[in-house]
Amino acid sequence: METKTSFKRYLLICSLGFGLSGLLWGFVLYNALPELEFPFHFMAILIMGLIGGIFLVFDSKSIKEYSKSVVAGFLGWGVGFITSIIVVYPFYLYGVLILTPLGYFIEINTLDSLLNLQKNIGVGDFWLVFMYIGAMVGLFYSLFLKIKIWALIWRSAVGLGLGSIIGPIVGNLTGNLFNSLLISYLITFLVIGLFSGLFLSWGIYKHKR
Repeated sequence: METKTSFKRYLLICSLGFGLSGLLWGFVLYNALPELEFPFHFMAILIMGLIGGIFLVFDSKSIKEYSKSVVAGFLGWGVGFITSIIVVYPFYLYGVLILTPLGYFIEINTLDSLLNLQKNIGVGDFWLVFMYIGAMVGLFYSLFLKIKIWALIWRSAVGLGLGSIIGPIVGNLTGNLFNSLLISYLITFLVIGLFSGLFLSWGIYKHKR
């Protein structure tokens, strides 16, 4: 990553790149209905790893840098998705329990319909799983792009976790406005991608070794 690029411009372009990746992720998931059970589709590994990896080093003139970033993306998202199978159920339960107190302020059924997508696809309920995947993504980018490890791990985890909560809320509200399930999916994962890209690029720009 060349430091000639301003901080704000770098954040904006990387966020938009990951947002585009998220948009494609949402489209893939929508087309996988009704067989879809989880939002962690294998195609997301390729989409997020390739497009996200390219945008993270968009201002580099080195093919080697692009290659390292894309490989890091494939490994990070791949390892994150695959190993999340081990933790998906306990993390799902803990995540739901942590969010349960919000039921005192918002009716439980309303909260569930905001945090998850129709056809019974959990998104917000899996926020701890998204954080875990984000941590794996941050780990591999930090190793391949020589970023301070912890600085990128926690940012990536928080970014993907926040996106998985805020994304379906924005997606469902927008989709309901236009009476379109497709829009709900697209906006949900667009927002997830934007948050992921924002937090990753923040860590990479500020903590390049």
